[in-house]
Amino acid sequence: MSEQYEITFPVLPQTANWQLADPSLVNFYSDLENRTYWLSDEINNYTFDLVQYIIRWNREDKDIPVEQRKPIRIIIDCPGGHLSVSETVSNIIKMSKTPVYGIALGYVASGATVIYLSCHKKFALPNSVFVLHKGSCSGVSGTYDEIVAFARDYEKQMETLINFYIDNTNYTEEEIEENIQTDWYIRTGEALEKGIVDKLVTDIGLFC
Repeated sequence: MSEQYEITFPVLPQTANWQLADPSLVNFYSDLENRTYWLSDEINNYTFDLVQYIIRWNREDKDIPVEQRKPIRIIIDCPGGHLSVSETVSNIIKMSKTPVYGIALGYVASGATVIYLSCHKKFALPNSVFVLHKGSCSGVSGTYDEIVAFARDYEKQMETLINFYIDNTNYTEEEIEENIQTDWYIRTGEALEKGIVDKLVTDIGLFC
């Protein structure tokens, strides 16, 4: 008498996710594998992820000579956001031993210029525009003493910001203080001349 075998098939739970992965997430993690970070949303607490990635990539590279390390690329098309977050990212970029390349994709404004100018090499598409300004303090509320304290701290922040632009561009202090009172638009021709941009992007290979 021949033996009989019972064939069983696995049963997938009804809660199984049959949907394909979100293409934007797939692209995001694929770019991270290539050490590419897209800064395209408003700068906020979520941008601290970039700090973690830069630290992680430096940790991975600790036994590799600096000149042999794979660069980190930050592709920027960003309206700005929280200045304190921008300054933190800036500090980490400047401390990074692994080279960090900033690539201006189009519109780089406010706090995004702080991040961009901190990069070790700065590239830009020919039609990019940079917007420098003192930022905004609208919506401030509280007691008189609280508002006065905020105003004093804001003035200190603006002094730090002006000094940052002096140190990281070829503009004079007088030029910066005169133009930064309102939105100051700088096109790539002037940006190249004034040290904001090191080189224009003419080869798509920089993104690959």
